[in-house]
Amino acid sequence: MDTPTHFHFCHRRAVEFADTDLAGIMHFANFFRFVESAEHAFFRSLGFRVHQSDGRLQDGWPRLEVSCHYRKPARFEQVLEICLRIDEVRTTSLRYSFWIFAEADPTRAVIAHGSFGIIHVELDTAAHQIRKTPVHDDLRAKLAAVMAAPAPVSAS
Repeated sequence: MDTPTHFHFCHRRAVEFADTDLAGIMHFANFFRFVESAEHAFFRSLGFRVHQSDGRLQDGWPRLEVSCHYRKPARFEQVLEICLRIDEVRTTSLRYSFWIFAEADPTRAVIAHGSFGIIHVELDTAAHQIRKTPVHDDLRAKLAAVMAAPAPVSAS
């Protein structure tokens, strides 16, 4: 997977002691938590949340598929930059790729990269039913604008 020249969103997060093993290296599963943290920040930057509820109906974004290729260890107290790039927006789902870098690394070597496939669902708490549902038009429009932007959009 080639590293793009720009991303749709970047988010910074420090590796905490609880994220690591006894050697001070971040546990592999925590890479997904860091990417989800960036995903949540990205949705907030667009004026949305990954989980919303009106009391009866809830909507959210469960995972259909995730992958991660680990290149270098992430270590305790490193500040990581998690960068996202939207690959595809479909009727009820979207796919994005991610790259993780150590903020202080002047070579900007990739620590890990991968992708998430997520689906938009509604949960009817009264009927105990979950069903896929189309991506909201206003979110779809904002995602299209982000994907069409010539320059990177970033936040921390």
